[in-house]
Amino acid sequence: MVKSSIARGWLSMKEQFYILILLFIYRLFWGYFLYKFIKSAVVPVLLRYPDPGAGGSEMGRLLYYIEGHTALQSDPAVLRWLWLLLGLTVLRLLLSPFIRAGLLHELHQERAGARGLFFFPGMKKYGLPVLLFSLAEWVLTLLPLYWLLPRMYRLLLGGIMNYPLLLKLVPYVLGWLLYLFIIRKLLLYMQFGYTAGTGMFSSLLVCLKVLLPSIGISIVMGAGSLAVLLICSASALLYPGLPALLLRQAAPLPSNLLDMWGIAAQYHLWSSKSFPQ
Repeated sequence: MVKSSIARGWLSMKEQFYILILLFIYRLFWGYFLYKFIKSAVVPVLLRYPDPGAGGSEMGRLLYYIEGHTALQSDPAVLRWLWLLLGLTVLRLLLSPFIRAGLLHELHQERAGARGLFFFPGMKKYGLPVLLFSLAEWVLTLLPLYWLLPRMYRLLLGGIMNYPLLLKLVPYVLGWLLYLFIIRKLLLYMQFGYTAGTGMFSSLLVCLKVLLPSIGISIVMGAGSLAVLLICSASALLYPGLPALLLRQAAPLPSNLLDMWGIAAQYHLWSSKSFPQ
């Protein structure tokens, strides 16, 4: 079941190659902004960090954190960059549901045997409903942080002077990521049902029935994304300079491919149970 869903998802990617190119250009612009942000706002701050090799002390690091905290509250340049980053991040979060809506509409039309450019009509037709699903996902994602953040904040403060304390954050982070994975999985299948007109809750039941194969697909696609990340990281270490830069700029293409492929594979797994042949 996992293998057949992944294979059918790959065939869907061949039909929707133009979406992959559009997303690649979109992520290139986002990566360029992050590069400018890091170069202009983050690198100057990091250069002020006390050098341990030059006699940097615990007191020097503490003063560095105090200075950074003060700059976040009062420095106009820092605040301007942070507001710009926040605004563009919110814009990207709002665009992502519309992109997913277009992709889902394409998959529905492909299953129905239609051929054409259905991405933008899908964004228009299902963008707002999928945005509501995303809002629900964000609320459910942030809800556990109400209890987790106070505990994690104390550990972070202690970790400034005692780094081993940061290891105690690992169980909290892993538990939250597992919860996030499950929520996203359930909501994705509910979106399949809503946009197909078969019902959200019936698709939720389908998700529970095919949960193990669905997790298998996620593991395969996650392994591919991890491989892309490792290749980019290794290239930066082994071939610094222009080769690493070119590979890093091309990285969104396989990353977008794996993201779309994963959604398409999950869709075909869902449709195999919702529309049995």
